[in-house]
Amino acid sequence: MMQSKNAHDYTVFSGDSRDNPLVHAANPLLNSIPQIRHSTEHPDPIGLRQKLIDEIRGFEVKCQQAKLPYEVIIGARYCLCTALDEAAALTPWGVRSVWSGSGLLVTFHNETWGGEKFFQLLATLSQKPKENLFLLELINFCLQLGFEGRYRIMDNGRSQLETVKQRLFQLIYSVRGNHPPELSPALKNTTTTAPNKLWQSPFPIWAGVAVISFFVCILYIGLNWQLGDLVSPVLATIYQTNLPNVSVNDRISSAVPAVPAVPPTLNLQKTLRNENATRLLNVADSFDRSIITLQGDGLFKTGSTHINSHYLNIIKNIAETINRFKGEILVIGYTDDVPMYSASFSSNYALSLARAKAVKRELQKYLDQPTRVKTEGRGASNPLVPNDTPSHRAKNRRVEIILLVSPVN
Repeated sequence: MMQSKNAHDYTVFSGDSRDNPLVHAANPLLNSIPQIRHSTEHPDPIGLRQKLIDEIRGFEVKCQQAKLPYEVIIGARYCLCTALDEAAALTPWGVRSVWSGSGLLVTFHNETWGGEKFFQLLATLSQKPKENLFLLELINFCLQLGFEGRYRIMDNGRSQLETVKQRLFQLIYSVRGNHPPELSPALKNTTTTAPNKLWQSPFPIWAGVAVISFFVCILYIGLNWQLGDLVSPVLATIYQTNLPNVSVNDRISSAVPAVPAVPPTLNLQKTLRNENATRLLNVADSFDRSIITLQGDGLFKTGSTHINSHYLNIIKNIAETINRFKGEILVIGYTDDVPMYSASFSSNYALSLARAKAVKRELQKYLDQPTRVKTEGRGASNPLVPNDTPSHRAKNRRVEIILLVSPVN
């Protein structure tokens, strides 16, 4: 794929043919991959997307100035768009931003997911490593900076991906060898006349910054997980503590004779009977509240806070029904007892709270008074059934929407 070039062809870059002008041009985009992937929030996803689009176009210009073949530029652009899209998609803010439907890959290649083709391209390039060295090295940097593609959703995917990365490293090593790159011709001509010239590192600054940032992020994630492990038992104890039940009847029982049980004030079960019939939710009415339970397995994908599309209309109907009644609304998220470890969520409590907030945001779109919605994340506490089978765990993964009865009702 890659045509051989002489050193003087890469006039905009220092160094001989052992340098990689493709990676040099991609420096800003490569730097963005770990920065995006490990960010828990972003104030302006739309602005970030536009900035990356501009940087990709600048990358193409630099590659053209370096006289790189057109097919190499397109292949590199595809890999960079795919890696950046995945980095954004794995963040809490990426799944609900412009990236969910209009990523960089859609913008430049009219494709929504490149996790499969990325590795197909790698397999094709590996057949001629010497001719395709520049692009292989760019792909290697994408993998080292955290891109997983199809291996992220495969069984034993990480182990298989490590094998791919090792083979790619060996392939590059077989072409590059272990010899450091020679000085650029310009430096060779000036070393005798300028012996006091400041020493320059043979490694690009971005590589050092990327490595340091990577290890700092790993340290942060590790400490965050540790903190989650320490906090989870404390929160579980708090939520599972049985408080004494105090009711109005208890306080006035000595003065007022016993009265018959009061029927439910609200009847959301009847109002939402069509939604209830779909078995996607369950409604329970009592004297002081109505509880609408959304099953988490259908509501979210594993480890995600992005609400599945077939639930959006149901949540809209719930909000329109609740609009008829006064009272506070409490949205509570629950998980099963399987520990959660990811860059986005340090514990089951963090995941359950994020899911509760996702449902809250969707409800608020249709509520006349959005501010009356509050959220809680309770992790694996208060299970409906024991977490002893996959089906029981699925039942415990849920979000509850609780409408508290107001005196007006």
